[in-house]
Amino acid sequence: MPKPTAIGIGAQKCASSWIHAVLAAHPEGAVAREKELDFFSYYYDRGYRWYESLFDVKSTAKVYFENSPSYFHDPRAPERVHAYDPAMKVLLLLRDPVERAYSNHLHEVIKGHIPNGISFEEGLANNPSYLDQSRYGTHLGRWMQVFPREQMLVLFAEDIKRDPGQQARRVYEFLGMAPDFTTGLLSERRNESDRARMPWLRNVLRAQGDRMRRMGLEEQLMNMKKLPPFRQMLAANRIDVRAEVPKMLPETRQKLTQELQGEMESLFQLLGRQPAEWPGFTRMRA
Repeated sequence: MPKPTAIGIGAQKCASSWIHAVLAAHPEGAVAREKELDFFSYYYDRGYRWYESLFDVKSTAKVYFENSPSYFHDPRAPERVHAYDPAMKVLLLLRDPVERAYSNHLHEVIKGHIPNGISFEEGLANNPSYLDQSRYGTHLGRWMQVFPREQMLVLFAEDIKRDPGQQARRVYEFLGMAPDFTTGLLSERRNESDRARMPWLRNVLRAQGDRMRRMGLEEQLMNMKKLPPFRQMLAANRIDVRAEVPKMLPETRQKLTQELQGEMESLFQLLGRQPAEWPGFTRMRA
């Protein structure tokens, strides 16, 4: 059974589907059969053999990868990953922490955990994990106490949106893969805020898509998605949750920005940089 050599640790709602797709598309990359295995967080008691059984052999693969956003904020995960493989490469994707929290709320609505129409403010009052998962300084600091900086790559979702090709190259170089590989999947739009009118149809299509990716048929899958009948079917099955959930109130954004300032100060100091696209945090000292 293959042994994973790289993991994505989150954060939740920070382009995890993108990193999964670009590594699955690369001839030298292989991904787990399922997304979000959550082994080092929730299923550690199932053992290493169970974990490794979720990866299929790919003859051309140099890197075996899985991505579980729960690892970033779970305090047990860093030591568990290190015990499994001290040489593990760790990838972390981050975005504006306030936007991440709002997207977290949309995700819970899409999953049916929260009724449609519930405001972000009401969801936030009842779900402290929205804010806890955005405490980037605390969580990254915990990981960096266990893994050296050279074994970690941190990307910003805003940079991926602006130049996905350049960010994919950074990933490939970090993992020792051929950096010049390119695919149309790099810039494929992924909607984080829609739900399906017919969930069974979406589940069937996603399962087939994942199967095609594991077979190395990513380009064929992308071309199929461009066909007018297929595009029309996907559009007809899509409901934009942002049209059903009230927008975040300006005073809520201001309050969360103030509450997370210390966390972002710590993050910027750990990384030595700060993204310009994070409103309210750009005037802090890095």
